[in-house]
Amino acid sequence: MNQGSDRRAFAIYIAAIVLVGLLIVLGTTLSWNAGSRSDHSIQFSREANP
Repeated sequence: MNQGSDRRAFAIYIAAIVLVGLLIVLGTTLSWNAGSRSDHSIQFSREANP
């Protein structure tokens, strides 16, 4: 029982770390894409409205 519970707790711990890492990576990529998109939209709006 103890070994099984330890393995389960370890698996949950590792899964939590991986999920947090993925969330951080996705958040940074989405924010970077949003920033680049906003820059492009500003350039397009300037070109469309001289």
